[in-house]
Amino acid sequence: MRGEIVGKCSSGWVEFSRSFFYERRGCNSVATVMRINHWSHWVIAVSAALLAACSSGQPSVNGSTPKETTPMTAVETVPNLTTPASTSLPVTSVPSVTDDVTGVQPRDGSTPGVRVWQLPDAPSGDRPDQSWLAIGSDPEGNIFVSGHDHVRNAMLYRLDVESGLLTWVGDARTASEAVDNWRLNETAEKFHTRPTYHDGRMYVATLDKSSIDDVFRATRGFHWYAYNLDDGSFVDLSVGEPDGVGAKQLQVVTIQSDMVNGRIYGITIPENKVLFYDVERGLTTVVGSPDEWSGYFYSNRFMWTDSRGALYLTGGTERSQWNQGEDRSVLDVVWKFDPESGFVRTEFALQALAAIEVGQWDASRERLYVSDDMGHVYRFTDATGEWDYLGRPEFPAGEGPSGFNKVWVFQLDPDEQTIYLGRSDNPGSPNEIWQFDIGTGESSLLASLPELDALAGSEAFITGYDSWDSNGSFYISAFSMYDSENAYLVGINPDQIRSSSSQ
Repeated sequence: MRGEIVGKCSSGWVEFSRSFFYERRGCNSVATVMRINHWSHWVIAVSAALLAACSSGQPSVNGSTPKETTPMTAVETVPNLTTPASTSLPVTSVPSVTDDVTGVQPRDGSTPGVRVWQLPDAPSGDRPDQSWLAIGSDPEGNIFVSGHDHVRNAMLYRLDVESGLLTWVGDARTASEAVDNWRLNETAEKFHTRPTYHDGRMYVATLDKSSIDDVFRATRGFHWYAYNLDDGSFVDLSVGEPDGVGAKQLQVVTIQSDMVNGRIYGITIPENKVLFYDVERGLTTVVGSPDEWSGYFYSNRFMWTDSRGALYLTGGTERSQWNQGEDRSVLDVVWKFDPESGFVRTEFALQALAAIEVGQWDASRERLYVSDDMGHVYRFTDATGEWDYLGRPEFPAGEGPSGFNKVWVFQLDPDEQTIYLGRSDNPGSPNEIWQFDIGTGESSLLASLPELDALAGSEAFITGYDSWDSNGSFYISAFSMYDSENAYLVGINPDQIRSSSSQ
């Protein structure tokens, strides 16, 4: 049901230098079509230390919302964070016997500049019928997309842009079973995190429960996973952590790379606790949240780090669908976490009680553009720390009686003149792609989804941000919930669409 999107799902956004990527927009190098490992043929070759059995030991649900951070991992919550040396090395690969997995080639959409893929089933038979804001790209412009069933398993796919082949590269259960880190009856409902590039890997994390209540307390905890670009392996990184998870019970809704400190940040739902994975040491540290934040409330789907290693985050929503009566006066601004000094309230005002959902840096990584799910567009300037409100497209994307009509598509054109925003979850109306002029604040409709592709255009939701290939196309997902139909990946070249519409 549509109200089920309590965990609605926006995924973490990649924070790596886009200048490297855009310098390669004109390259024609052909990537080799990867060979993938069938899950039943994994050969386990991991040290006995990493395979030590851990008890699940889940506390009972008590309905409380503790403010204090429990030591979920080997690291205590402290203002001045230092992570102790790891007792186990991070997993980098899993030896395997290779088998080919059939990939999917695109079909043309209804207008020039549009290509469509339908995500294939995993070799295990798991079906990716949803994809919540889970599309990213690597430095070469290849696209990674997560698909999941929102019930038991989450999959990762890679699109080789030059060949057009979309291929399954791994899933949570297969990777964890390969290193004996999957418990009886354990599930991984989603990779709600945008596949995030950091130092040769694409990172994701699991979100097994996304409702704003105590259900997460009955879970084992989340896993970190990574796809290694050099050898094509997809591995469970948390096998080397205490209890085989990043943190007991906690579930991660979005992640972000921190190149300054060598970390992958995450934030949990519904407690809004910040945590990070130390890439070198292979350990997770639970940081906690600002003292002023209390109770359960809506978690931001996008956060960012600046060139000084500070993390910026938001939370809360006025939408009746998810509002928990949270304190508006505390959550109507952007908050910052400094690894040395802790959390601080900034002066970055928000136009509504609406957590930031999507965003993208410019090619030089000097300016960041972000939006909430109502379409309010902001700009953050890294060098000066300035925060500017730029306006909002002229479509109805605010709160209404139903709480529908949301912005989950956000793509900054490489020329830094136009932002493409998607209007989604509109019962009785088609989903749409709008174009917003950064300089003037003017906006107009680029196309409705049924105009681009009839099948993808019939789905209820479109999501995706900061996911451009090297040929001038951005990528979004299109899907409905629990309809037994696999999600679509849609490549959209706005220049070609405008050119064809003007003829």
